[in-house]
Amino acid sequence: MNGSNTGVSISALARLNPINSLLVEQISELAAQTQEHALLAGKTLFKEGDTDSDLIYLIEGEVEIRPAAAEPYLIKSGTPQSREPLTQHSPRRSSAVAVTPILYIRCDNDLVDTMLTWAESASSDTEEVIMSGDDIINIDTSGLKNKMQHSPNFRKLPAANIDLLLEKMEPIRMNAGEVVIRQGDEGDYFYVIEQGEALVTRMVDDDEDTEDSVEMAHLGEGSSFGEAALISDSPRNATVSMQTDGILLRLNKENFLKLMQDPVQHWIDYDQAMAQIEQGAVWVDVRSPADFNQGHLQGAINIPLNEAHRRAQSLDDNARYICYCQTGRRSSAAAFILSQYGLEVSVLKGGLPSLDSAVELTQEAG
Repeated sequence: MNGSNTGVSISALARLNPINSLLVEQISELAAQTQEHALLAGKTLFKEGDTDSDLIYLIEGEVEIRPAAAEPYLIKSGTPQSREPLTQHSPRRSSAVAVTPILYIRCDNDLVDTMLTWAESASSDTEEVIMSGDDIINIDTSGLKNKMQHSPNFRKLPAANIDLLLEKMEPIRMNAGEVVIRQGDEGDYFYVIEQGEALVTRMVDDDEDTEDSVEMAHLGEGSSFGEAALISDSPRNATVSMQTDGILLRLNKENFLKLMQDPVQHWIDYDQAMAQIEQGAVWVDVRSPADFNQGHLQGAINIPLNEAHRRAQSLDDNARYICYCQTGRRSSAAAFILSQYGLEVSVLKGGLPSLDSAVELTQEAG
């Protein structure tokens, strides 16, 4: 076994937790960005105190985990343990050394968590019927979210704003050849393509002669455009026209600037959370049941993000709830949903990795 890197298969990723909760197309995208790495026996995979936050999985071989204040233990490939990340804390609370030659993979934790947020947010959606003037337009919100997650404009969008963003958007029908925005005009709307395709062109030196325009990009379903003029408060820097008939969703400038920023939520640290817990607040773990069973805060209830709407209706509206997950992204989205049902909700800042090593997690029996 040498130090060369090779690609990882989709089937290999689909066996790993929490990656197995992603949509098929998301796992495929992640596989394209992930490689297997080789490490010789006796070499250190990571050290206690390392500050990277990658999810590291063992694919082949054996690794010894050496916790700071506990006995070392072995993890072997092909076992249930190897389907979990070797560590999820940053800084690392243990070291890992290859007992045999090993193959392992690293996945960007932030990317995986973003994908999980989008997947779980979209999974409970259905087709939505929207009135636009005298027109009735059907919008597949679940499908649209799955397309939007590939756009850089939405990949880092605060999770709690996803549903509100779509709620504020106005659908409009467009015909092939119709100009949506024109170079030099004032920015008024941000657009997402729900159906159809569009072409982005730019005039050379602002020349109005269309023969001198340059094709900049072709946009498909889920693509977005028009944000530059809104953010910079400057004229449109390109023209976008429809190549096919289609449906666009547009968001006015005021809502765009508001919703593309962090939502107004009550973020608290662990000490503040524990003070509320002692007063009767309840932990809400919004991760998957598998993650919850691996270890959760004492007394927590498990409400995965994609069940938040359904479960919110059975919660005690006289209680306070504190949502947490691995990073804060999914818990932010869940808190937004629960608050819509009149519940008093806070979010644990930084998620589980922010907790002191002395905080013990409870595991479910069996």
